Amino acid sequence: MPEESSDAEKIAAMEREIRHLREKCEFLEKVIHEVPANIYISNLDLGLIWCNRTNEESLGYTLSEILEMGGMAYMEAIVHPDDRNIPEDSINHYQQFNGAEFGGLFRARHKQESQYKWFMGWAKAFSKNQQDEVKELICVDVDMSQHMNTEEQLVQALKESLKQKNKLLLQNLRKREIEILELICQGCSTKEIAERLFISPNTVSTHRKSIQRKLGTNNVADLVSLGREAGIG
Repeated sequence: MPEESSDAEKIAAMEREIRHLREKCEFLEKVIHEVPANIYISNLDLGLIWCNRTNEESLGYTLSEILEMGGMAYMEAIVHPDDRNIPEDSINHYQQFNGAEFGGLFRARHKQESQYKWFMGWAKAFSKNQQDEVKELICVDVDMSQHMNTEEQLVQALKESLKQKNKLLLQNLRKREIEILELICQGCSTKEIAERLFISPNTVSTHRKSIQRKLGTNNVADLVSLGREAGIG
């Protein structure tokens, strides 16, 4: 009898634990699907592979429809043509992942609507392969349209988005290149930079050309503009 009682108690305890886990899973599932933000998992090769119910409702595509058309094709269908660089930049960023997370402002629309909405999105590494390379991202996009009712708010949001994008570009620069860019943005001449850093003017010019190539600028004015937009100088 004592053994039977002990077994019954163990079974009862296991049933309570299972019930607790089920309730916890149901709670977390409710949170994920009802949170006022689009949450989705994006594979760097395939695009979106899972999304919450809010994402389905705000953009009009069910997960089944997205998987059938392909995650990459889905992104092309919903994202404004001028903002399609955002998903591409995200993929490129995590293919060369250095620890910094990715975020940006972009426009997307419901499949049955012509008007685009503004979203602020963030991405974070979610899983990696055996080579420790990022394989999947967990992404969160928040509809900002209702918070940007004036032109001033929109301009400010676009400036912030550009600032974040330029900061990502600066991550491609080496420490010495960042130092030189900071001095260029402060208005220092090649000679002044050389004197401050104890290097030759030719070395400064070589670094400047490398910086311009990495950042995609054609002249010093564009270089200074990009640097200042990213918060340098």
